[in-house]
Amino acid sequence: MFEPDNATAWDDIVHQFDLIEFHCPNQQTGLRYHGYDESFAAVWANNVTGASPHVWDRAVGWYFMALVDVLDWLPESHPGHSRLLKYFTKLAMGLKRNWDSQGGWWLVMDAPYPGMAGNYIESSGTAMFIYGFLKGIREGYLDKNSYDEIAKRAYDAMVEKFVGRNKTTAMLTWEGTVNVGSLSGNASYEPVVENHLNGAGPFVYASVEFEALQES
Repeated sequence: MFEPDNATAWDDIVHQFDLIEFHCPNQQTGLRYHGYDESFAAVWANNVTGASPHVWDRAVGWYFMALVDVLDWLPESHPGHSRLLKYFTKLAMGLKRNWDSQGGWWLVMDAPYPGMAGNYIESSGTAMFIYGFLKGIREGYLDKNSYDEIAKRAYDAMVEKFVGRNKTTAMLTWEGTVNVGSLSGNASYEPVVENHLNGAGPFVYASVEFEALQES
């Protein structure tokens, strides 16, 4: 049950975002590392922060969407509201800088991996970022003059690159989504699959926001 006046619950929700901001910032890109291990036991854990060594697009996408969605519900009177808004706008700036005009954002986003053989523009993270941009503009969290152009260009490029058509059924398909990318996965780029809900869902969300922005 949703309890809008439950200050303890809101404190805990905000704390989860604070932990990511403390452990996972990538200063070079303005993005966030995939995750962290508070025990420092994982072989990949940074010995100071516990963070994983790389920036994975879908992990950043979940975080970006969570920020813009929680801001809708978190009371502005709560001291964490201004912090989450700052986290969101800072991440939006990093994503804007890291957009690739080929049509989206790379699966592995930190240098030197964008553009390397095996890496690719990935659709689920791309859709998540565009959703965050478009909703952020609509809700007034992002300056429309600063983000409107890239949001629309990225949306159009995403549709061109990732919306296909099944040759047998003629039905539309959603393409280019990585199947999985867990912290316990192997070091290879995982298989790319068609119509994965992790990509198709955010694409629908982004499309709803795109239409709303067009009508405003």
